[in-house]
Amino acid sequence: MGTRLAKLDAEDGPFDALILAAAGLIRLGLGDRITQYLDSRNGGMLHAVGQGAIGIENRSSDDRVQGMLNLIDHQRTHLATASERSLLRTLEGGCSAPLGVETAWVEKEDGGSLLRMQALVVSTDGKERAEIDMTENVQTRTDAEMFGTTVAAELLRRGADKILTDIKAKRPTTIADLQET
Repeated sequence: MGTRLAKLDAEDGPFDALILAAAGLIRLGLGDRITQYLDSRNGGMLHAVGQGAIGIENRSSDDRVQGMLNLIDHQRTHLATASERSLLRTLEGGCSAPLGVETAWVEKEDGGSLLRMQALVVSTDGKERAEIDMTENVQTRTDAEMFGTTVAAELLRRGADKILTDIKAKRPTTIADLQET
């Protein structure tokens, strides 16, 4: 990260700006270098499904490891990530799906909380988009998965189905496509 920042700081450097992970800058004690966070409130950016969450896989028969993992599991992150993954699975998207998402917990006046999910599907040319902002009471993994499915269904209803169908219909470019005829 230091090399990139040095290029940014150089008078004759090739960059006018850089987009870097805020977590990395903060971890290195360079949080003062952050001029803007790119999220839905600051720049209109949504992230990839599960971005920022750490997933750990273990053998289902290993009770000792499962016990340790239960101690560090963060329930809200677990439920938010489960909702996001359910959304992606329902849309039948993969790592290249043009899908952005942001989940956040919203505190209610009565002390409870709701899960808010913003999601966006964009055509490859950026001309078409389907977006949604929904809030739901999510208490269990089943609630989380149902919420993701509900958000996906509404996105599809708002035009994501056409966008995703068009993207899936496009085949990859082959060498034959590049050869002159």
